[in-house]
Amino acid sequence: MKIVPGTPALVTGASSGIGREVALSLGRRHCRVALVARRREALEEVAEGVADAGGEPLVAPADVADEGALAESVGRTVEAFGGLRLVVANAGLGRYALVEAQAPQMAEQLIRVNYLGTVATVRHALPHLLAATPSHAVAVASSAGLISHRMSSAYSASKAAVIQYLAGLRLEVLDRGVGVTWVCPGPVDTPYFDQSNLDPDRDLPLLARRLVRRLQPDEVARALVRAVERNRPEVTLPAMMRFFVWTRRMTPRLADWMIRRFP
Repeated sequence: MKIVPGTPALVTGASSGIGREVALSLGRRHCRVALVARRREALEEVAEGVADAGGEPLVAPADVADEGALAESVGRTVEAFGGLRLVVANAGLGRYALVEAQAPQMAEQLIRVNYLGTVATVRHALPHLLAATPSHAVAVASSAGLISHRMSSAYSASKAAVIQYLAGLRLEVLDRGVGVTWVCPGPVDTPYFDQSNLDPDRDLPLLARRLVRRLQPDEVARALVRAVERNRPEVTLPAMMRFFVWTRRMTPRLADWMIRRFP
């Protein structure tokens, strides 16, 4: 779909990082943008940026793990904007630990926020997207959902679930005018790592540390917007991460050996 002035959009996880940059990018295209995250004060700051860029913001706080609050935010968006043509499921949580050291609730929390939060966002938005075609649903997944590494088992599983959910959805709705995309970035320079118990300069595989550059949030936002407009199903960035993912798919034994050889 072409993102034109006035396009009604909803972005979860919009208070910081990638979500904030996506919201600002849509603002610069003069879209109407509903901002969803838990922290109202942070959303108000992003809303000012969206308005300054030429967009029309709507602050609609909700925790994506709270389905009732999320449904209310989607309803407020549709009521305020008269519909919905773009939903960006960006809200996510990072938690990393060796399997033997994982707290019992860690995997459950990651699935609840990363996977079920995306599912709920898409489910509540989908009727409105189907009613306003051409439209698009896009989620920020992770390269970890395509190629796992030590300490990432639970996180990678939650992101792999997002990817497979959207892959199935795309097959169901593409011929009905709704595009579906999942964006899989490598490490991104955001406050995310400060809360995730992962030091990317120490805990990522050696080849990733040496060869995969750290992305900036606005790079991911630009890639996401391009993917929506080109109706691409999957986007992995940066280029070296695409190479590692290709290697994993084509020669999984070699990929495993490389990760074990260069931990």
